[in-house]
Amino acid sequence: MAHCSGSDLKSTTCIGTRSLVAMAIISMIAVRAYAGGDAVPTPWPNDPRCGHFGYDRGSPMPLIPVAWPQIQDLTLRGELDAVKGSLARLIADDLGLSGVFKVRPSEAAPTSSLITWNSAIAFDYLGWRRAGAWLVVVGEVSPSSRGLRVRFDGYLTEEADILRIGGSQAIVQFKDLARFAHGYVNAVLRCITGLPGAFGSRIAYSFRPRPGASKEVFYIEYGSRKPVQVSRDGIVAMLPAWSMGGGVAFTGFRRGNPDTYIADCPGCPGGKVRALSSRQGMNSGIAYSPDGKSAALTLAPDGNPDIYLIDPETGDEQSRLTSAPSIDTSPCWSPDGKRIAFVSDRMGGPQIWIMRSDGTEKRPLPLPGYYNTSPDWSPDGAEIVFQTRGEGSRFSIRVYNLKTGGLRYLTGSGDCEEPSFSPDGRMIVFTRKDHGQQLLWIMTRDGLGARPLMEGEGDYFTPAWERSMPVGGQ
Repeated sequence: MAHCSGSDLKSTTCIGTRSLVAMAIISMIAVRAYAGGDAVPTPWPNDPRCGHFGYDRGSPMPLIPVAWPQIQDLTLRGELDAVKGSLARLIADDLGLSGVFKVRPSEAAPTSSLITWNSAIAFDYLGWRRAGAWLVVVGEVSPSSRGLRVRFDGYLTEEADILRIGGSQAIVQFKDLARFAHGYVNAVLRCITGLPGAFGSRIAYSFRPRPGASKEVFYIEYGSRKPVQVSRDGIVAMLPAWSMGGGVAFTGFRRGNPDTYIADCPGCPGGKVRALSSRQGMNSGIAYSPDGKSAALTLAPDGNPDIYLIDPETGDEQSRLTSAPSIDTSPCWSPDGKRIAFVSDRMGGPQIWIMRSDGTEKRPLPLPGYYNTSPDWSPDGAEIVFQTRGEGSRFSIRVYNLKTGGLRYLTGSGDCEEPSFSPDGRMIVFTRKDHGQQLLWIMTRDGLGARPLMEGEGDYFTPAWERSMPVGGQ
């Protein structure tokens, strides 16, 4: 298919006659990744009301009703109609997956509120409020000599005013439109809740393209589906984890032994992968402390798997945390760095235990069942998500509240495993196996809105969501 070159984009005629290109590119907007060094504008909250909307991150909050995004195509003949529709769906998906908003259906709009231009004076605040929307995101797209001119505004129906988000108008390239839209939703979330959204953060995982092929480690930027390859071992690379500096560590078998490697600049041209821990026996399942001063991993120098602390830069041993005649593995740090959750079979089947970060005060979590593994601590420290095996050897995902002792199921169909919290704690990525294929899925922290994150051929394993937050602004 022919397409417009960069110089061709200088004319509206090119965009009109090549509208199929726009449809092909933007209808797949959710699968495009930002790549390269070109700066993409990042919106930021600058409304003086930010942080004062009454949202309490420490308590369960009802979902805030928002309208289906109202995106306008400002071309004369509707050449960007496909762009408009896909952009509305992308923003609606982001808002719905945030765990903060509930998106009203597209038909739930006041009949008298046809938006023909973006104007705070003409906007029908009362009509949209009666239609049940607290927030209405309105956008515009039009051609520019340098790509697309995009503008977003959020109308607060109860306030009868615009939610001020800095940098919400920009000229971007087609390939960067999704990233800019994700950044706008991040800024809205940060203003309303005090925490930015996770769109633009990264998820590492192990991928096998076909049965019998080697597993390799990749990562994707959340909000895109274009993978970046981290390992090229040609054997097995698995169990990825993010370092404090944005590197990806993993367990690899390039020397025939399960060793821990790290790519300090994953995906960078010429980026190197170096061995971090290559002791005889197991070197597996690394987890970095929140302050970056230690890393916990499973070693088995005497043949028995135990949890140790090592220096995250040199790999030198700092201390040994477990020494029971059992299998102790899968360490996971609490957000304050004071405790570590891990998996042990010291009571029979694998169960989740907690200890202090110096290895003292070990105790099992009071979880039902005989098989509970893959713990991940929520960023707010309140809960631990894990996988459990039930009848028929099917796996599901549950959450344990450390304060109340409450348990709740998040998944109920398919084999669901290997959960990992998003950096804002609002979402969870996990693997789900259906019809013989294992894919990456995402859902809200309450188990709602579950949908595939990655589709296509191959199987996906052990996702790990990077904990650093994408915070734009000035």
